[in-house]
Amino acid sequence: MTAPRHVPVRRCVACRDAQPKRELVRLVRSEAGWRLDLAQRAGGRGTSLCRACALAATGAAGLGAAGLGTAGAPDDTAARLKGFRRAFRQDAAAVTALLAPIASTLAATVPAVIGEPDARPRTNGGMHG
Repeated sequence: MTAPRHVPVRRCVACRDAQPKRELVRLVRSEAGWRLDLAQRAGGRGTSLCRACALAATGAAGLGAAGLGTAGAPDDTAARLKGFRRAFRQDAAAVTALLAPIASTLAATVPAVIGEPDARPRTNGGMHG
């Protein structure tokens, strides 16, 4: 009998939800600015976003262009946008631009509609949670 394989867990910088590393979008900060690390192997300081928060951020650009801000968004999406803006501060627009080309892929892989609860239980990321 073999022991179960270890699954690396990372925390989304926007919503603070702990998820398996492979389910997150990784961004790396370099001297040139932010860049996507789809292979999740680039060196340097990186941060992770869950797919739902990344999708909410790309949708925020459309909401802002329509003049809605977060007022027209469901509560969960508004909370994700607030966390995203808090995490990236002045770089939020640049990171949103990086995520825009993969928005359709993100939309196809989000486990539930944003604004509805995920089927996956939330964990605090601790040893016993």
